[in-house]
Amino acid sequence: MKKNLGAITLSAILLGTSFALAACGEGEPQAKGAYVSLDINPAIELIVDEKNQVVSVRGENEDGQVLLYEETGIEGTSIDDAIAKITDLAIEYGYLDEENKVIDTLIASDDDEFASELLEKVNATVSATAANLGLSVTTDGKGAYSLLRKMEEIKNQFPNNAAIQSMSVQKFKLALSVSEKGDLSLEAAAELDDSELIQKLKELHPQIEAFATDAYEQAKIKALAVYEQATQLAVYGVYTQFYLEKVLTHPLTAYYGGVYQMYASAAKGFDVVCDVAELGAKAEKYPFSEEQIDAVVSALGMQSSEPLKNADGEVTLQSIEAYADRLFKNTPASDALEQTKNALSEALASAELVIKEKVSEMAAEYKPQVERAVESARQILTSVETAFSVLPSSVISVLNTATADLKDVLTEFDAILEGETLDVKVLREKANFLQQKADEYLDLIEKDLSEEELAAIEERKASVINGMQSYKTAFEQALDEAANAAKEYLTARKDARKNGTT
Repeated sequence: MKKNLGAITLSAILLGTSFALAACGEGEPQAKGAYVSLDINPAIELIVDEKNQVVSVRGENEDGQVLLYEETGIEGTSIDDAIAKITDLAIEYGYLDEENKVIDTLIASDDDEFASELLEKVNATVSATAANLGLSVTTDGKGAYSLLRKMEEIKNQFPNNAAIQSMSVQKFKLALSVSEKGDLSLEAAAELDDSELIQKLKELHPQIEAFATDAYEQAKIKALAVYEQATQLAVYGVYTQFYLEKVLTHPLTAYYGGVYQMYASAAKGFDVVCDVAELGAKAEKYPFSEEQIDAVVSALGMQSSEPLKNADGEVTLQSIEAYADRLFKNTPASDALEQTKNALSEALASAELVIKEKVSEMAAEYKPQVERAVESARQILTSVETAFSVLPSSVISVLNTATADLKDVLTEFDAILEGETLDVKVLREKANFLQQKADEYLDLIEKDLSEEELAAIEERKASVINGMQSYKTAFEQALDEAANAAKEYLTARKDARKNGTT
């Protein structure tokens, strides 16, 4: 969801963190750079500047996080040194061995010549480093099975989207990474140039902690949801109160504050439910049934499902694709291999249809939270209408028009809640629409008020947040506990791999 000015200010106060964004003037040429993806498994992504220096590096999956955790000598070094270090670590921790000695390398850049030179450099460094350690490793730039399967799925989903249909596997990998980590949809990401996507990813990387496992992200989002529910809703009310006090000097626009509070509060309420629901309802992590597992085992010609299991002993879409990626890239191309891939894709597609229904049923567990969000939005709507009932009838008429969209959305939610399932995607779309309306009124407010008045609002918002110290303390404590647990987990996994016990 697009963040408004109030949310950005609040987040800065919440986390006490500032992120240095690259200063690029509108219309100025982007500096030459590239996105580098290494799929071993682990999956690693790097951003490289025009001088072949690594600007940032991140583990894309849990194994990538394990590999990179507490390692130095990668970010800030040359791409040669970085790739050599990653290859060395992959062999040391047993990710690269005689059964897995192919690395899938993808490079995206607006500069084709630079990308070609960089790809040659990366591949040569991988092979030379591994050879020095006694392992013959090769590289492949076709894209992993799971990535190609996802790209085909997306292209089938958007048959009339020219930008998506024309994407190469390199561009798709970059666009997918940006959309999964930020608030940009894949459709919007597909419309951007590689340099624009690389810049966005460069800005996102510092915001993602090296220890940000799935468990940590879940704990963080849940803790943040509680905090923001308490603090941001109070912050939005500052605008309503400020305009009520200034009704004599802003008689025709006094309703701006209340309308902004309504839309922003409703958007936040539904957005929080989406965040939490999406964490607990991910199709790629939903356990397969015995029948579905048997279909996959048969497609792969296996004797047992044991190699398909994840660390928790479950067989999921994610664990199956991880196994298939490793198997297929290390198997010589042949008609038989293509038949196996097709058979697996059919088995997975069939399983996904059922799993997505199950996930939808799981999302329905969050109906009570949606109901509370609807009720909260209606209460704020009523409060605002009551507070501004003293305004001239002409202004009240405009206010009624301004609140119509919110009333329509709440009516739609009433109908949604009558169903047996809950589509989180639809819920997110409604939340995004409400946020767009909030952004529109925030823009009107910023144009309506003087710099002094806007500064006064910011002071009041800071005061509100400072007055809710207990919520901040609880949030920070929950975050610390989750961070410590994630660090201990990654350390244990890294030690286990080094000792050959996993």
